[in-house]
Amino acid sequence: MNYLDLKKAKKIYAEGKNVTEFLRKEFKEKENTSNIIEIAYDLQSGTYIKHVNLNRQRQELYVNELAGLLEPHLSQGLSLLDIGTGELTTLSLLLNRINIPLSEVLAFDISWSRLYEGRRFYEKNCTNNIFKLRTFVADIYNIPLPSKSVDVTTSSHALEPNGGNLKNLLNELFRVTKRKCVFFEPSYELNSNKGKSRMDKLGYIKDVEGIARKLGGHVLDVKLIKSTLNPLNPTACFVIEPPKTVISVNKKEITFSVPGTDMPLVKDEHFFTSSDTGLVFPILKNIPIFKSELGILATNLFGDI
Repeated sequence: MNYLDLKKAKKIYAEGKNVTEFLRKEFKEKENTSNIIEIAYDLQSGTYIKHVNLNRQRQELYVNELAGLLEPHLSQGLSLLDIGTGELTTLSLLLNRINIPLSEVLAFDISWSRLYEGRRFYEKNCTNNIFKLRTFVADIYNIPLPSKSVDVTTSSHALEPNGGNLKNLLNELFRVTKRKCVFFEPSYELNSNKGKSRMDKLGYIKDVEGIARKLGGHVLDVKLIKSTLNPLNPTACFVIEPPKTVISVNKKEITFSVPGTDMPLVKDEHFFTSSDTGLVFPILKNIPIFKSELGILATNLFGDI
């Protein structure tokens, strides 16, 4: 990451301007890249928590509806993955309403700062202690989990800014998900003309159903939720069954892997290590960082690979 880019982005954000729009022009990109999304969201860390605290009743209505739509797809002993979890605001309140004893809950975001803020929000606001939660930094394009290792994957406006890259994202999510994907994402097709123009300008996703089907997924249901927080960005619940594969995972606990692969990672002090690749990934404040470009090459640690 170019530090000058970050300094410019900070100035734009302080002026109240749209950071992602500025960075697309700065980097000469037509779509929001992972780098752009990380910078924009990292600069905003803490603001989502403030917004939720100021609009708690409205957020509770939103989460209540999400829980009612997600819970029918969960059952005892299943695992849940929340992608692009941000500051854990939605997930924390959502877990308060789910009384099914899941085996574990995993949540990741591309921004370490947002997760760091979010862990504190979770500890103060999630009163349901039946869940084991693990958080980590990762990019949706390369998830550090083995194929078909998670039972149910969910999201709340996490796919949203990845307009031109939805196919690659869904492909990766289908790779790691065994049973269902229950996404709460904006619907371009069910939006107003004004809303569509806004989504086009911001580089938001479209045609979730069509792309999912082309990848072999089965779209089981799509419905607009009533408690949409922004009328110009209506949230829909997309229930999708990933393509079936011959891969079978029967491990009691989900293990981490080299991002985007099935190669296992092993925890070693303050790192996760890969004897297959010679890469190690750091842990900062108990939050593992599994970004491919941040893997440290340390082949001498493993002897002959």
